[in-house]
Amino acid sequence: MYRLAEPGQLGHREELQPGEQTDFPRALPCGFDLAHALWALCSPQRLMSVNYLGSVYPSRAVITTMKERRVGRIVFLSSQAGQVGLYGFTAYSSSKFAIRGLAEALQMEVKPYNVYVTVAYPPDTDTPGFAEENKTKPLETRLISETTSICTPEQVAKQIVKDAIQGNFNSSIGSDGYMLSSLTCGMAPVTSITEGLQQVATMGLFRVLSLLYLGSFDTIIRRCMTERAKYEIADKTA
Repeated sequence: MYRLAEPGQLGHREELQPGEQTDFPRALPCGFDLAHALWALCSPQRLMSVNYLGSVYPSRAVITTMKERRVGRIVFLSSQAGQVGLYGFTAYSSSKFAIRGLAEALQMEVKPYNVYVTVAYPPDTDTPGFAEENKTKPLETRLISETTSICTPEQVAKQIVKDAIQGNFNSSIGSDGYMLSSLTCGMAPVTSITEGLQQVATMGLFRVLSLLYLGSFDTIIRRCMTERAKYEIADKTA
């Protein structure tokens, strides 16, 4: 999670003095993201603690001051895996879907105070962590991920900052990101009437495209399962 506000502006009740103890967990870098490839090595509790609670506590720390000042914006970092659940992302997607609920509820609570929320859904991003993740990612997951393009960190960061400055609730990157945000808009707030009309107008077409995507993902998973079964039979008969 990132905050577009002056540094050091903590809520009065949450601000700590030097040496003061707190019942909050150890501080995490804002926007820290526990890679989904590590899901097999980390418990679901750990993933929720880092990806979800790692967004809850920083926002809790600043929200009081923002409400008092009647100005502020909080940006949560979710993922496209927080819009669609995919093979291999079981625990990771759960932690990222939770951020969506947090962002929507918080936006409704703080809007009367002129405080606003942006939730970003970045795609696969070409970072050292992503390269490391690909070393252990299940074949099915890797093949599904390869159906979309990978973005550079600069592209992702630029789009998130742009959407936050423009006051958008959703921040998506690329055509796939736009489609996912429209498909999963649900009861999410809109920035303008135009945005709402675009969601209504494109929903039918995007739903058809999403079914084609899901069909191709199912085909990939079945093909990998069949190939794996062949190798297992070959190993037993060898």
